[in-house]
Amino acid sequence: MADIITGMIKRYASDDRFTPEPDPSGRALRLRFNERSWFEIEKIEGENKLRISFATGDRYLNEDIEQAILDSKDTISDFVYDGMEEAGEEEEHEVKHFHDGAFRYAIELPLDKPRVDEQAARVLDGLFNTFEEYAEGE
Repeated sequence: MADIITGMIKRYASDDRFTPEPDPSGRALRLRFNERSWFEIEKIEGENKLRISFATGDRYLNEDIEQAILDSKDTISDFVYDGMEEAGEEEEHEVKHFHDGAFRYAIELPLDKPRVDEQAARVLDGLFNTFEEYAEGE
C-alpha cells in the first residue's frame, strides 16, 4: 500500500475547502479550514491506527459544539451520524473528544483495513458535514 498520508496530500491538494499543511514527519496532514479550525489525518503507528479529526484551538467554539451536542440529547457519536450518512459512510464510529493542545473530535480506523484511505476520506467528509457550520461561526 502506498503511504496513506502521501495519498491524502494528493487527494486534498485541489480541494478548495482546505489549505493542506503536511507534517514534515510524513505522519500527518492538517487540512486548514480557517484561522481557528482544521481537520487532520494522522497515522498512529504504534497503535496501527489512522486518526481523522476535527480540531480547534478556540475554547469558545469547542464550548458551542459541546452545548449543541448536549442540546441534541445525542451522544457525540450519534451527533456526527447524519454528517457521516451524508458523506456515504455507512459504518458507525466511536467519536473521541479530547484536548491535546487543541480540542478534538476524532475517529480512529485500523491502518491495515482494506481501502482504509477511501473510508478515511468519507469519515473526513462526514466530520466536515457535521462541524462546518460551527467552524464558520454560524
